[in-house]
Amino acid sequence: MKISVIIVNYKTSKYLQYCIDSINIYEKDCEKEFIVVDNKSDDGSEEIINSIVSGSNNVKKVMLDSNYGFAYANNRGFEVSDGEYILILNPDVLFTESTFTKLVNYSNDSSVGGLGVKLYGEDGCFQSKYYQKHPSLIQYVLFYSVLSKPFIGKDKYERRHLMADIEESCKELQSIPQIPGAFIFMRRAVYEEFKGFNESFFLFFEDVDLSYRISKKYKLFVADIKVKHTGASSMMMDTNYKIYGYYVLSMLNFFRNNYSYLSSITLKTVIFINTVLKISIEGFRKMLKTDKPGIIKVHKYILNNLFQ
Repeated sequence: MKISVIIVNYKTSKYLQYCIDSINIYEKDCEKEFIVVDNKSDDGSEEIINSIVSGSNNVKKVMLDSNYGFAYANNRGFEVSDGEYILILNPDVLFTESTFTKLVNYSNDSSVGGLGVKLYGEDGCFQSKYYQKHPSLIQYVLFYSVLSKPFIGKDKYERRHLMADIEESCKELQSIPQIPGAFIFMRRAVYEEFKGFNESFFLFFEDVDLSYRISKKYKLFVADIKVKHTGASSMMMDTNYKIYGYYVLSMLNFFRNNYSYLSSITLKTVIFINTVLKISIEGFRKMLKTDKPGIIKVHKYILNNLFQ
């Protein structure tokens, strides 16, 4: 049994050594390899990665010549891996207990397509927001449009339309619609069967897309295993308007790839209407000097990329 741990780095090298060390502490007897894929970071990551590789006999590196996104980078990492099992792991995750033996045992059930774990923040709180239902038009309208203010943060609506039914205290495997991309464990054969991540996704929804495709044939679960997850460490390095823009456009890309043509056209139309409304509203607020910085910029970014 060999496990290939694929870690994509983009300006998060300060987490890498801690991440790898935490796995080595709790998985001493497990045969494993680490593949660190760098998305052309310009923050000195290369020096840190070279130091990690030179100090270990089971760490490989893949240094990309540009930032092609999370999906592309993971697929390049997979190409140089040779483990029977694959772990897609964010660099800002720390193991807090022995994990691999449990996950391998669960994965040996041929009906299991992939496994996630329970993510906890540095504050010790369970990060329930990472476990969500499949994307839908009503999700966009209620939580990402001009109509979202009455619904965001309201438990009644989020449980019904957004959040997956995950119980923090449950000790058994729990079925889940999609596995958070911070930690995805599966048999190598499953990754190969579904050809890994869809590289048309740059950021966001690549994990949702892979989970959705796998869930059509296999079951996805969350195991009662805890890891510490900082969360959004690489996203903090970019501007907020791009992050929001990536999210909305990636949701549309998910619809294109997985839902009907009518569904994707409907979502595109709703996004267009919402974008025009936001630009108009903020333009009026700007004349009154009550506008919020970046709102017009983000929606112009979406508008410029919506029909590409």
